[in-house]
Amino acid sequence: MARRLLWVWLSALLTGGAFGQELESYLKTRAAHKIKGATPIAGLELAVGTRVLEVEGVVVGSVAVDAERSVLMEIESGRSIVIQIGDAHGWLTRGQVRIRAIVQVQRESELVTPTYRLLDAAFASTVAKWEAQQRARVQASRPPQPKPSARPPVRGGNTASRAKSPAPPQRPQPAPDWDTFRANLHLYVPEYAGFIRSRNPRLSPHQAEQIAWAILRFSAHYGVDPRFIVAIVLVESGFNPNATSRKGAAGLGQLMPGTARGLGVVDPYDPIQNLHGTVKLVRGHLEKYWAQTGDPNGWEHVVLALAAYNAGSGAVRKHGGVPPYRETQNYVRKVIQVYKQLCGIRE
Repeated sequence: MARRLLWVWLSALLTGGAFGQELESYLKTRAAHKIKGATPIAGLELAVGTRVLEVEGVVVGSVAVDAERSVLMEIESGRSIVIQIGDAHGWLTRGQVRIRAIVQVQRESELVTPTYRLLDAAFASTVAKWEAQQRARVQASRPPQPKPSARPPVRGGNTASRAKSPAPPQRPQPAPDWDTFRANLHLYVPEYAGFIRSRNPRLSPHQAEQIAWAILRFSAHYGVDPRFIVAIVLVESGFNPNATSRKGAAGLGQLMPGTARGLGVVDPYDPIQNLHGTVKLVRGHLEKYWAQTGDPNGWEHVVLALAAYNAGSGAVRKHGGVPPYRETQNYVRKVIQVYKQLCGIRE
């Protein structure tokens, strides 16, 4: 074991001088495909068609068959993918190393096992250092923001689920324990898919299931109550993946073009990409306004997060709360009303 660790360290040391050029190449590939960050395992498992995504994990082995070589990359404990590599990335076979990889994913349908082909790779620590430098530059140009003393599991309307003697939760209904919920997502897909299709009968069963899976997986990944995301998407688009507003907002979560790009969403009409961006954006707003209000169990940060989602954080900051726009005020009211109904909260 010690010998293997020594080899990994020496391998990194020997390739470190040339890896500045490797990083430059990697960042160019990343920019060419408009990638902003690594895709969680849930996004990989839901990818259908031909997609280019970024993943992070540890190369734990390699195999060569004739002229083709592949590496086994562990993304999460017990969850790995096999990636085909070319001669330019033979360094990946020299020992266990954590990397960022840009891969082309090909999958004809959810019933077929996807194939992964490596487009470019770099040491994860090198990419993380570069990202930290970029964040530091951006942060230096912004006024200081208050930070929470701890990172709570923001789930959207947490108080609602803790109200005294609420009515039995109506569907969609996640398990009360989040670890159990994450481990049993498949049990909730039929119920969520049925609810989604009841609101948009034009969706095929397959489309409704795909949307349900994405909402559940991304909500579990970012620690947001999936019922909260269901309420937002229902009010935003009525579960129409092709919805487009007069202002150009697109897809299930009605992401504006600039916002979508900032979230790494290349195609906002792709349900998986759109929902990943939507949940990520919602989580960010919830954390931001929890930090400002200091009350993770109250409704104020939820209301402000919804206002920011609809009108933008700038409008919330300018008006010191929910902007006096009729559209935004109606939007917040509708989403809260739907969310409470899904939680079984009676007014």
